[in-house]
Amino acid sequence: MKLLAKPIVALASGVILLTGVLCQTANAQLVLSGSATLADTLGANSGPEALTVQYQVFLSSGIYFYAYWVNNPAGDVILNNNGSPTSTPEIVDAYSVAFDTTAPGAYIAGSIAGGTSTQDNGTSGLFWSFNAISPGGSTPPSNPLVFESYLPPIMGNANAQDANPPSPWSSNPNGQQVPVPNVTIPEPATTTLFALAALLLLPFRSNMLQLIRRQANASSAQ
Repeated sequence: MKLLAKPIVALASGVILLTGVLCQTANAQLVLSGSATLADTLGANSGPEALTVQYQVFLSSGIYFYAYWVNNPAGDVILNNNGSPTSTPEIVDAYSVAFDTTAPGAYIAGSIAGGTSTQDNGTSGLFWSFNAISPGGSTPPSNPLVFESYLPPIMGNANAQDANPPSPWSSNPNGQQVPVPNVTIPEPATTTLFALAALLLLPFRSNMLQLIRRQANASSAQ
């Protein structure tokens, strides 16, 4: 537990700093905050073989800002095919959330960011890859895996991956869910409003993301 405490404290501190920055500088409201455990391929939902995801959802000027941080617990090792542990440390380098990005208002096109590469998979959701996280590490507190939506959150499934067991880790069936947009098909008039809002708020969105990253990096350096 001592080996795991330091990365979690650092991650939590970075998230708290980011929350303060958002609420003070972007007039954003924290809607939801928490953490989820993703179970490994053998169903383990606790201990060093189960990953944790910290999440936060903010609301500002009608836009929901979804942010995730992936943590790889200390002691995570590659497993043999029969489930027995090896002595080789296990990494994680990909994360995804499942929802229909094509539903009106569910995903603001081009807003996905974080990691080393991203992908919009349409009805399957959003995907991020990032530099390999070794046991005891996490995605950078000041550079979360993010996207924006016009829809408020409900709990949905997430998945994390590497090439070797115990990967993949997932919410379903033995893990916990994370917030994703509440995909409900709006009335046609509402769809038109979403399109207009996307155009009007484009400069604000860009400035908000730049401000979040700049201030969070400055806070982490202190």
